[in-house]
Amino acid sequence: MSSLRSSLEDSLHSYISKESNQYKPYTQEGIDISRTKSHTSELSKIISGIRDDQEQDMDGYRDIARVEQVLLRRLTRNEDSAKGSTTNLTPEDDIQSNKGGEEHDNKSLAGPLSTHSADISGQVSNVEEEIEGPAMDSGFAWVVAVCAMFAVFSTWGANAGFGVFLAYYINSGKFEGASEYDYALIGGLIVFLAQFLAPICVLSYKIFGPKYVSYFGIIVQTAGYILASYSTKVWQLYLTQGVIIGFSFSFVFLPATLMLPTWFDKRRATAMGIAVAGSGLGGLFFALVVNKMIEVTGDQRWALRTSGIVALVVSLVACTIMKPRNYKPLPLKTTLTKEFIYSNAKVIFDVRVFMKSYSLCILAIWFGTVLLGYMVLIYSMSAYATSIGLTPSQGSILTAIMNAGQVVGRPLCGNLADRFGRVTFSSINCAIVTVFVLAFWINATSFGALCPFAVLVGMTMGIGSLMCQAIATDILDDLESLPAAWSGLNIVVSLFCIAAEVIALAIRKKDSPRPFLNPQILVGCCYFAGFIFLLVIREFLVRKTLRTRLKTAQTDVVELKTKAGYLKVCCEDELAEERVQRYEYLLGYSVKVYVIRMFYPIKV
Repeated sequence: MSSLRSSLEDSLHSYISKESNQYKPYTQEGIDISRTKSHTSELSKIISGIRDDQEQDMDGYRDIARVEQVLLRRLTRNEDSAKGSTTNLTPEDDIQSNKGGEEHDNKSLAGPLSTHSADISGQVSNVEEEIEGPAMDSGFAWVVAVCAMFAVFSTWGANAGFGVFLAYYINSGKFEGASEYDYALIGGLIVFLAQFLAPICVLSYKIFGPKYVSYFGIIVQTAGYILASYSTKVWQLYLTQGVIIGFSFSFVFLPATLMLPTWFDKRRATAMGIAVAGSGLGGLFFALVVNKMIEVTGDQRWALRTSGIVALVVSLVACTIMKPRNYKPLPLKTTLTKEFIYSNAKVIFDVRVFMKSYSLCILAIWFGTVLLGYMVLIYSMSAYATSIGLTPSQGSILTAIMNAGQVVGRPLCGNLADRFGRVTFSSINCAIVTVFVLAFWINATSFGALCPFAVLVGMTMGIGSLMCQAIATDILDDLESLPAAWSGLNIVVSLFCIAAEVIALAIRKKDSPRPFLNPQILVGCCYFAGFIFLLVIREFLVRKTLRTRLKTAQTDVVELKTKAGYLKVCCEDELAEERVQRYEYLLGYSVKVYVIRMFYPIKV
């Protein structure tokens, strides 16, 4: 912070020194006393200005859990769609403090919590009397949190072990005529479809309700694993392990993550952390189990069947037990109408939100770039281990360690981001992963060296999925376009995922003593590019914050000048005028001021 303040000192010198330039310096024994005093005064003003801005950061910063709650409410609320109307909401309208806690949630959480009767024309009358409902943050709520973790465990957790399948397919030549790019593309298809179909899943959730959507996804997922175990040709593997399993993922895990926030208020961050931990726990479990089954049976068939059976049992238990709080769905005669489907689809698939905000477009590119690096890293670890002479078992252990690191790292990163600012922390995180990859991974050529790398990078590499929707909420001025932004981000990032591992394999040099050097550099460059993209987004959010504070300070100056000249009022007036001068300078259009905004130490 001291180095940042010293750099800001020189940059802000021009605007603060205007007043001091009108006085002639008085020198004594060759020492410019007035200039020294002026320099000290300027430094003091800069430091006090930064402190003043940081003190203002303490009010109104929304934590990640509340941002996620707002998004899920907007995605699942049915009453506005049934009425055929919407209301303009700002984040402050939708994200309330804990005032009124349970009463607020009973009235305004996800759409299924409010019951309406509707006719075919969409005219709705509210017939629900206020219901107290089950207790939040306790009892059954924690059962729901564990069930959400099971749903994530059986989807993204299971997919985190695909690197073991990939290494086996490439080394065994199991499918005649298949190349390593075929296997890599299969892994990319899974993530592509899971992300691309997420908006379709949300629309299905609103039409049919969570149970039908979840059971449908479980049936499709199980069929995909079982059919993949009988595949004998590469096109069959494309269809089963790629398309069918990828198609099922959103329909299994998304309903669970949409139901979870309805049960929590004060403990929502903890509940989200439990659910997210399912990805790391699943990766840890499936990486070890898949490798063991391949070692015991000699091929991948029972590894696929075991994955399908475990995913079936775990997700079926989760789906059967969990439900939204106070859930009373709209009747199908309402949700299956053309008007209802069209109004919801229009909200979810509104591409105009990206045309209105360049920062949102940059955020989509950032998300895709860091997820590209994430996929190359997690899918390549097992194959990289065997390329440097380690056993397949050691490779699967490294993949498992990386996923175990995510169990601890994701909740920890979420808490740190709430404390220091989401964009600020995310940019630092991307820079840290860049160092881990380019300085650590490239030089790690033994199992002992790769184990600490797997722990450290596992704790930090999942920043994209963790922060993207929260940063999108910070960028947007209102929440009406938040579902469309969320949908667009998922669709854009899916395009980056489909060819991630194919690119990694294409740039690999098989005959080189370091065949994975180019993929390692690619991962490092992806996260470094993510760091640069976040600096641009940070400048936008700092500018947005400063504009708001400038308007407030200008209003304060006008109001204080109308008051009597008490000492307290004079001091407040001086502070307000100083803020106006500072913000006007920081909102300038020069390149120097643009860079200052990128690094200006306020919480965004």
